[in-house]
Amino acid sequence: MVVRLCLSGPVEVVLRGRPVDAGPPQRRAVLAALAVDAGRPVPVEVLIERVWGADPPEGARRALYAHICRIRRLGEEPGTGGRGRLPVLRRCGGYQLDLDPDAVDLRKFLRLVALARVSGQPQDRRAALLRESLALWRGEPLAGLRGGWSSRVREAWRRRRVDAAVRLADIEVHGGDPAAVAHQLRDLLDEHPTTEPVAEALMYALYVAGDGAEALRCYAQLRHRLVEELGAEPGHGLRELHRRILLGRPPGGAADLSSAPAAPDTDARTGPAGQFLLAD
Repeated sequence: MVVRLCLSGPVEVVLRGRPVDAGPPQRRAVLAALAVDAGRPVPVEVLIERVWGADPPEGARRALYAHICRIRRLGEEPGTGGRGRLPVLRRCGGYQLDLDPDAVDLRKFLRLVALARVSGQPQDRRAALLRESLALWRGEPLAGLRGGWSSRVREAWRRRRVDAAVRLADIEVHGGDPAAVAHQLRDLLDEHPTTEPVAEALMYALYVAGDGAEALRCYAQLRHRLVEELGAEPGHGLRELHRRILLGRPPGGAADLSSAPAAPDTDARTGPAGQFLLAD
């Protein structure tokens, strides 16, 4: 693939394997606003709202056009007749980043996670898809970008990453090394210290690895954080897993008791990825 766009971590353009400077934060915001809907037209009004918010400045439309002109020339090489440009096409009332969605890391992530949820697949195939999807992550999505839209995107993708990691853990804890799974989940819980599905998966992995006492300590620590930081008790799923571990009768997998509702499977079912994730 000649051009790749990275949205996990700072917004980055990779051309023929080499990173290309995508410009100042506002231009990277325009690029991200197009990239979440790669292959689909995005109305000008939607782009402006994503970049400047609900109350844009008077010159927002002109600034948008200027940024798109610069984006089109990203990676252009002298003497090549324009080769290397990013294909941003003018469409009726908007613009379209004319790239395969798989050229955008987090769009590919969504596709792989959706494939892993298709019924009837063997568990090793599901695990391979989830591993591939999680390997695409480089860091905080849209790092360095501000505003309500980027915050909503960031939070939506965080939830999807956590969901994928918990599902992978639930597969691997039965077919692999539960102690290694627990180690990975500890790192994820450090990133999301009040996220109950991660704590549930960690407690279950610890129990299966033979360390029920540590699983109970994990519950006590999370409960303390929830009470201290949020003024809330753990949800039903976490409390039930805690009770079953105390009785020595845990469920078949941590995901069986997850208190969080499952995320929608795929942007194909819910409309364009930008609309699906970002609630424009």
